[in-house]
Amino acid sequence: MKKILVIADGALSKHFLRRLFENRSNLHHYMVVSKNSLSDLNINAENFSFHEFDPTSKSKLSVAVQGYFSQFMIVCDDKDESVEIYKNLREISKTTDIILCCLWSVDEWMKEDRHIEFVDAKEILASRLIHHLPDMPAYADNIGFGEGEIMEVKVPIGSSYMYRHLSQIQQRKWKIALIYRQNEIILPSPSVMIRPNDTLLTVGDPNVLRNVFRSIKREKGQFPNPFGNNIYTFIDMKKMSKQRVAKLIEDSLMLHSKLNNKRLIIKVVNPTLGANLRLLKSIDDKNITVMLDYFVNDNSHIAGDTANYDIGLIVTDNKYFFAYKKLFYQLFIPVLKIGTNSLLDISEGVIVTSGDENIESQSAVILDCCSQMGIGMKLFYYDSKNSEEKAINEHFESLNTLFEKNIDIQNVKDKNPLLELSSRTDLLHFVSFDESIVNFNFFRFLSLNLNKQYKTLSENAQLFIPIEN
Repeated sequence: MKKILVIADGALSKHFLRRLFENRSNLHHYMVVSKNSLSDLNINAENFSFHEFDPTSKSKLSVAVQGYFSQFMIVCDDKDESVEIYKNLREISKTTDIILCCLWSVDEWMKEDRHIEFVDAKEILASRLIHHLPDMPAYADNIGFGEGEIMEVKVPIGSSYMYRHLSQIQQRKWKIALIYRQNEIILPSPSVMIRPNDTLLTVGDPNVLRNVFRSIKREKGQFPNPFGNNIYTFIDMKKMSKQRVAKLIEDSLMLHSKLNNKRLIIKVVNPTLGANLRLLKSIDDKNITVMLDYFVNDNSHIAGDTANYDIGLIVTDNKYFFAYKKLFYQLFIPVLKIGTNSLLDISEGVIVTSGDENIESQSAVILDCCSQMGIGMKLFYYDSKNSEEKAINEHFESLNTLFEKNIDIQNVKDKNPLLELSSRTDLLHFVSFDESIVNFNFFRFLSLNLNKQYKTLSENAQLFIPIEN
């Protein structure tokens, strides 16, 4: 993870930091230095750290800025302070790129630095104001409200959008307007497949586009990203038996050792004395946090915890999931429901689809998870109409090389594959976490939508993946 230093002070800096937090990349760590408190910004993310001291002090800055930084950024209102900070940074590193926001004229001697880029705030503001005058030319960066409703995104190798057909991308409150591929402009149509290094011109609600940007930039080996950086296991020692608690602890520790999450957070309510509590207290790992809550006796804090602790995956067991699946659904975070066997015994990941689910949107998460856990992958496609078979096969076969997985795709026309798999307990079953999971339907076993029949494999571990909006 690359580190970026941001030295911020003044009114402009707070606006910048809010925008940075909204558009942050989980592939970078942002160290923010300010001489004034920034606690009112309420920025709470794993990849942000804050330091409060005067950055014009070279000694203090040298202590804080140690190790390699890919970039320095100075966003300050005062020219003298900005120049002094710049000099201090150049004492620390002669070649690190510096981005300097200027509200004033730049001295000529500073322009001799080949590793500095000046962002002229006056010029940007003037360009924005010009757009409000009649009969003036509109440039690309001034079209619309200028609030991010038009965005250009390059699809990196490993993106979750690679090899997806446009028909399988739910574009609500946003649209892909154009695709640039090498020297070719491609007009969107349902059958068009997005390829690596395509550039997408997107339009829509700025808040939605920020989420779309993160989703497109999602790369392999990042799960539970982009949902969050950490794993969260909730344990209620009053409602769960000792055996259930022990298994949750065991499987959570195993999962933490396999996935590329940053921390495992184990939240315990109604803690009771015994072997399980002694085990939790004995854990000595800086990346594992055990939170014993003696004051809260229910799950009312789960929603707050998932937001405050940057949670990307929740771990629970069979009984607790079915008792509180509505709560889990509302969190819009993947939920792993452990099975009767240990996660160590899982030999294969399976998708069972009848073509009704948007499998392409979840494929990157599924294959990323299987790749990190070192298990095989099998796709059972059950659709007598064969309406989407070709597109699904094309999508998954294109991902084989990327994830270094030999995905076994089986088209089953005559027999429900769930019946064949129901006798096994060594599977990781991937389920689309939609409203059909939450709403009880007495006739779900008669439905041709196999996602509604997920309980057939409930003895297995199941990963419920929310469907993107």
